[in-house]
Amino acid sequence: MNDIIMQILYSIIGGFILTNISLIIFQVVSYHPYSRPVIPLLFQSITVLFGLAIIIILEGDDFSNFSGIGNLLQILLAQGIVDVMRILPVFYVLMLYYLFRASIRTIPDAPLLELLDTE
Repeated sequence: MNDIIMQILYSIIGGFILTNISLIIFQVVSYHPYSRPVIPLLFQSITVLFGLAIIIILEGDDFSNFSGIGNLLQILLAQGIVDVMRILPVFYVLMLYYLFRASIRTIPDAPLLELLDTE
């Protein structure tokens, strides 16, 4: 397969695995007596393993480059983190735009507040 397409697939699957591992950590840390995290944890663990299986299938014979699944997972997580850091500036610019737009907006007249001032 083309190297550019493989790099894009690594980035997408790495970000997907990073997100699911983050959600697994969140589910474990935010446990309380009324939560039922078994089904989400099971689903998220299966999706992480599914993402790893996709990468192993895509690698095919080139899987010998990795010393094991742990090394593959480490590379995919690092790729996911790098790609998230690449797109963060776009989100920062959008956030600044919406904050600036909200700060220059005029406050609408509230008739209930005027009633409070008259009493």
